[in-house]
Amino acid sequence: MRHRKSPPEVTEEYYVRGIAMYRRRRYAQAIEELSQLHGCDDLMAKLARFYEAMSHRELGLGLLRAGNFQRAGEHLRKAMAGMGRDSGLAAYLGAKCAKFKDREAIAATVERVGHMDSKDAWTWRMLAQAQWRTGRRVAAYMTLTAALRRVGDACPLHLQLGMFYAAEDRYDEAVASFERAVQNDCANADAHYYLGLTAAIQHKARRAVRSLQRALELRPGDVVIAHQLALAAKAAGDGGCQVMLHLPETNPAQAESENWQLARYIADEPDFVDAFCSLPVSEADGELFEMLAGVIQMSLAEHPNYADLHYHCSRIFRRLGRIDASVEHAERAVVINPHYVKALICLAELYSESGRMRQAAACCRRAIASGGDWPDVHCMMGRLLNSTGRPARARKHFERAMQLNPNYVGAAKARPALAA
Repeated sequence: MRHRKSPPEVTEEYYVRGIAMYRRRRYAQAIEELSQLHGCDDLMAKLARFYEAMSHRELGLGLLRAGNFQRAGEHLRKAMAGMGRDSGLAAYLGAKCAKFKDREAIAATVERVGHMDSKDAWTWRMLAQAQWRTGRRVAAYMTLTAALRRVGDACPLHLQLGMFYAAEDRYDEAVASFERAVQNDCANADAHYYLGLTAAIQHKARRAVRSLQRALELRPGDVVIAHQLALAAKAAGDGGCQVMLHLPETNPAQAESENWQLARYIADEPDFVDAFCSLPVSEADGELFEMLAGVIQMSLAEHPNYADLHYHCSRIFRRLGRIDASVEHAERAVVINPHYVKALICLAELYSESGRMRQAAACCRRAIASGGDWPDVHCMMGRLLNSTGRPARARKHFERAMQLNPNYVGAAKARPALAA
């Protein structure tokens, strides 16, 4: 499919229609609409790619249930390309927005610490990974062997040992290690996943399907596992095995964890919400903004005195139509920071919409005094003053708006009506 650059309003139409198709479970049509945003890189395009990938995921899972493993694999591969492993919106956005963490430096730091007395399996595993990455493979094996003697049969150690064996094509030893990992922690999705992958490499398709299905049960939102399951099921079917799959629903606990990760990001980068609030209205608004409201409130639980977070929370609740909550958070923002211009303007708009004109005018006055000497603020102030019977003062604000921006249409239309 060829894509051409479209004007912003046309791009928004593709987004809105695509979301509507996704919400109606018309996934093929959703893909057709949302794919038109390829080549763009703003938040709207990122969300379009997410919902396009989710559409591929749903088509893939449906085909997986129906036993059409080849086509299922094609759609799940496209889902992976669009959103990575996780099908959670919060995880996707967090991955797009979070700052890079230098895991290599963390591992190197662990090696420098005198941790050889540690009885924590994860510390030993991190050391072995650091050694492996620097080419010291024998040392990595020795570290895990020493850890198993000191810590005992810990799942992370057997899992890492199996991954090392698999990397060197020592598949029988890898399987033995992955099986020990599963025995020690039957709820470890990675252990089942790598056991399934190794079985697939050994052309043991039925065993691979069993392990990968268990991995997907433990991690329902993982598109990579779903894709590998489709490949293994197809291989089993091609080999004459009858395959019946039982696919799980998404795990709510995983989504909660993802939301916490995104909440911590937004606490550091709250302006991220600005891009959300500039999105065109679509049928995804309920899902998007309810998720975002929950995430912001998580951040507020940790940072209750961040005026930025209260301001953004106000804007999100306003988008959701929850005006009382929106007013409450905007008021809290200006209590914390009395000179917060954006919060004062937001509060003025909310007061105006609820008929509290004098309070709205007071907020505008404070915003202007705090540095918000902007045409739109003076124009709003003029309308508020005029509505409360103060036309002479209103005219001064319309004139100031025109002085700041001679082409300001709202002020140009309002000013003649107030002529003396």
